[in-house]
Formats: sequence, C-alpha cells, structure tokens
Amino acid sequence: MKEKKNRCISSRERVQHMICHSMVDRIPKGELCINWDVIYSTAVSKKAGFDEKFAFIQTMGLDLVSLSPHYTDSLKRLPTSSECIWPDLSKWVKQTSLFTFAVLDGAFEWGLRIFGLQDYFLMLKTAPDSLRGFIRSVERLNLVMAERLEAEGINGFILADDIAYLNDLFVNPEVLRSSFIPSLARQAESLLSKNLPVFYHSDGNYSPVIEDIVNAGFTGLQCLEKSAGMDIRELQSKFGKKICLWGHLEVEDITKAHDPTFCANLVESIRELASHGNFILGTTSGIFAGTDITMLRTVYNALSS
Repeated sequence: MKEKKNRCISSRERVQHMICHSMVDRIPKGELCINWDVIYSTAVSKKAGFDEKFAFIQTMGLDLVSLSPHYTDSLKRLPTSSECIWPDLSKWVKQTSLFTFAVLDGAFEWGLRIFGLQDYFLMLKTAPDSLRGFIRSVERLNLVMAERLEAEGINGFILADDIAYLNDLFVNPEVLRSSFIPSLARQAESLLSKNLPVFYHSDGNYSPVIEDIVNAGFTGLQCLEKSAGMDIRELQSKFGKKICLWGHLEVEDITKAHDPTFCANLVESIRELASHGNFILGTTSGIFAGTDITMLRTVYNALSS
C-alpha cells in the first residue's frame, strides 16, 4: 500500500479510496457495531447519543460508522419501511467526515428472527412457495429502504445474513445457492446500480459458498473469523484483486496483545496484509461490553501512521 503525502484526506475519502483500490495515507479502520454499554462506560456524561458515540469513534481513530435500523414496535413479522427508523442518520452523513454504512438484514437473518430456527428450517424443507414469497418480501423491504437511505446521503450498504456457525453452514450449501444467494445477488446488483459499495456480512465459516458470495457481485466481505477457518490471507490471495476484505481482529488477538512481542508481531502482520490493498481493519464482530478497549485502541493507534 503506497502512501499519499500530498494532502490529508478525510476518513470518508480514505475508505472510499481503499474500496476503489486507490492509494491511501493509512489503513482505514471501522467496526460493524459498537455496543451502547461500551459508550456508556466511556462517556463523560450519563447519556449515550450521537455526540457520545461520535466522540468514542474519534478516540478509537475509526474512519467509518455502521448504522442499523430501530423498529417502532417489537415485531414478529417483517416491518414496513416506515417502521424502520435510522437514528441520527442525517447527523452522521452531514456533520461528520466518516464513511457511513447502513446495515440491511437478508432473508436468512429475518427468517430466523421472525419464525425461530425450528419453524424456519421446516419452511425451508416443506414450503418452497412460502419461502420464495418471504425472500422476495425481504428484497422489496431492503430496496425501498435503500432508496430512502440513498436520498439521505448514505455512503454504502452492508447486507448482513448470518448463514453459518463456527464450523459450518447452517443449511446445505445447495439450499443457499438455490434460494438465498440469488436473492443477495439481486439486492447487490440493485444497490450497486446506485454507485454505492455493498459489503456482505456473515459470522462463522461459510467457505463452502465463498465463491458464490464473491460472484454475487459484492464490493467487499465483512467479518472473516480466523477462529472459524476464514483465513484472510488465503482469501486475499484468491480474491484480493476483486473484493475488499474488512475485519480480521478477534478477542483473542486483543487479549494476547498485552504481550509487547505479540502486539508488535500483530501490528506488523496487519501492515503486511494492508500492503496488498483492498483491506479495512476492524474486529470481526464489533465492540461489545468486555472488549479490552484500552488494548484495542493501542493496536489501532499503532496503525494510525
């Protein structure tokens, strides 16, 4: 990764340049989510709103923020787009220089949430027409929300659909290839037509369908858990010229980084990863209560130049 020395670029530009395979001045950093308990624990005031979250992001040296919708009711059905609220969206877009992502859940994620694991898996096996109708409904919801978000000035999207656990996929890969991945591909195509990047997120080991996901047209992949067998160096070697990889750090890395030698080696390995380009640094799951914030900030600060 070559450095740009002619001028200082904003966080938004830094992420955009990396996504577009251009030169950047330093490694962009960002999190999928930041738990409010963490912000409460670090905020000077007793509230946690836009100002406190933005201050926390600045202290961590992050370049992007990921926003998820809040719902006007506790739903056991798909919401309408009007029931999806994006708190402080205008402030993030207009009052900060952060690259702002919006998180949209996919049909697998929504199905588990609405029907529960047992009933949803039964639907996968016995009710193909109902499944197809449900998947299309999720697509329509996401595309309507995307229109609103684009009009508000969002910078990019994350399609989040957890299809795997630590060791394997939740369902047979052919089920994903026949029903869910085509849906993700249709959504990615529509969102990319807005000239906005679209990342795919899933926890766990989805390596049996990784090529299908990449070929669906996504701009990047977010998470990439080493402990689940998602080897970022192997992925970079195979897909690095085609797709941006975002994630990599796990809780174990942060814990071990208290050892100065491990920390130095970790920082050097991240620099080596980033030297190939198409890489955004972050934790694999986000920042939650119990995360060693001080040590994570130490690692991030070491990679700020």
